[in-house]
Amino acid sequence: MAEMPANDEVIRTIAIAAFGGWNDAGTASSEALSHLMNTIGVDENAPTHTIDANGYVDFQINRPLIARDSEGQRRVTWPHTQIIPLLPHQGTRILLITGPEPSFNWTGYCEEILDRIDIEGCTLLVTLGALLADTPHTRPLPTTVTWSSHTPQVADANDYEGPIGIPTILNDIAVEAGVGTLAVWVQVPNYVGQNPVPKAAWYLLTTLGRELDMQIPLGDLDEDVRAWERGMDAMANEEEDIKHYIEQLESLRDATELPEASGERIASEFEQFLRSREDGKEG
Repeated sequence: MAEMPANDEVIRTIAIAAFGGWNDAGTASSEALSHLMNTIGVDENAPTHTIDANGYVDFQINRPLIARDSEGQRRVTWPHTQIIPLLPHQGTRILLITGPEPSFNWTGYCEEILDRIDIEGCTLLVTLGALLADTPHTRPLPTTVTWSSHTPQVADANDYEGPIGIPTILNDIAVEAGVGTLAVWVQVPNYVGQNPVPKAAWYLLTTLGRELDMQIPLGDLDEDVRAWERGMDAMANEEEDIKHYIEQLESLRDATELPEASGERIASEFEQFLRSREDGKEG
C-alpha cells in the first residue's frame, strides 16, 4: 500500500461542487459538502471567494434571509455562491463550491467559477448531485460515476437522456476548457419527501473517496444512516401504501440483480411494477 502524504504536503488541488435545488434531492450533495467542511476543516488562513448572485439568481425562488447577528443586529443575507478552501488532506487541497442553482446566465456563472479555480491551480473539478428515483431505501442506493476524457480513468457508461442541471453544464464547459472532471450522482428514494437523506450523502462521500483514492472521514455519518433507515422502516410500517410500494421496488431490484436474471424476466417484472402503479392511481 502506498504511503499517504503528510496532511500539510499538497500535491494536487481539486474543486468539489454541489448546488442546492433541483440537483440536490434529499439535500444529499449539500450535506456531503457540509460533512467535508466539518470533518476536514476550513482553512481559515486562506480567503473564501464569493460570487455575487446578482444576474444569476431569481430572488423570488431563492429569497434573501433576515436574522440577527452575534451582536443582536438584524442583517440581510443574500443568496450567493462560495468557494471555500479546506485544510490540506492527504496531499490534496480541496476547494468546496456551494450555492443555489442559478436561474439565469448559466454559461457566465460557470465561466466565473472556472476562472477562479484556475487561479487556484485546480486540476480536477468534481460535481456531486442527487436525483429522486424509483429505488427502495432498504437496498444500496445506485450511484453513477462519470470521468471526463481528460482524465486517465475510463469513463463509466452513463446513458441518461433528459433535463439536466447546473452540475452537468459546469462539467461540460470545464471539459471544453481542458479541465478534467468527475461527476458523482446518487439516486434517492422518491417517497422520502423533503427530508434530508444521510444514506445518499454517505454514498456520495464513499464513492468520492474510492474514485479519488482518498480516505474521507465519515465521523457520525454511519450512525446517522442507521437512524435514518430505522425511521424510514417505522414510517413504512405505519403507512400501508408506502410499505406496498417499497415491497414492489424491492422485488424489481432483486429480480434485476439475480445472476440468472434474463432481459425477458426483467422486462416482465418491470411491466408488472408499472401495472401495479397504474392500478394504485386508479384506486
